[in-house]
Amino acid sequence: MTNRTPLKRERLDVGPATLLSRLPDIGRVMISSQHLGATHERIGKVETVHVEDGWIVCQGAEHNSRISTAAIDEVIIDRTSVMREKAYPRIELRSREGEIIANVTGFEGLEPFDAILAEFPQGTQLPPEDRNGGTAGERRELAENDPGLEPFAAAGRSGGRIRVELDLPSFRQAWEGDMPAIKPAMGYINLILPDFHLHLRGGAVASWRREEVAGRVRFVALDTEGTDLGLVVSGSPASFG
Repeated sequence: MTNRTPLKRERLDVGPATLLSRLPDIGRVMISSQHLGATHERIGKVETVHVEDGWIVCQGAEHNSRISTAAIDEVIIDRTSVMREKAYPRIELRSREGEIIANVTGFEGLEPFDAILAEFPQGTQLPPEDRNGGTAGERRELAENDPGLEPFAAAGRSGGRIRVELDLPSFRQAWEGDMPAIKPAMGYINLILPDFHLHLRGGAVASWRREEVAGRVRFVALDTEGTDLGLVVSGSPASFG
């Protein structure tokens, strides 16, 4: 172990696969990524981590994530998130362009998080991240006919079992189960379960490309420019009525 100063924000010089291999010792974590208004989160205990064909694979009863090792340029630790007096420390995996590939947020506080970091050299201190930009706090309403609702509303009517994936060039994550209730809030389409959250910004989806592959129906989300958001909703034909 090394003597470390728990900096609020620091860049680590450590291989991401080596660091993430210790996730089973942290307890409950949230692995998340977002793209073009779609945020996909899995929450629970990571049971195994291994590298497979250039991907870091995090698995468990509540996790199903793959993160490209080649895409990761920086590993950043952030300890600034505190809600209701509880700390939610975060591992940020960033690309060469500084964009977040994935976040891993600890749900058990600082103690188990810092225990695994004690095995690695002290990082380089970074300034606090500016989070004052954008339209934080702006209250929006979700349109009743928002195109993003289409496959979820169909599965809700049929009581179908669905799979919700975020499939990006450097990050892949999925959840599968019975269609949960849709919870619109703050202009977002939200699916909220103990081990899975989807937050889809209203207006992010302009249309869905419907595909039929091996007896399953796939809905691929597209924006107004026809760009693939990486969000895929799939299931049996009966799941969508």
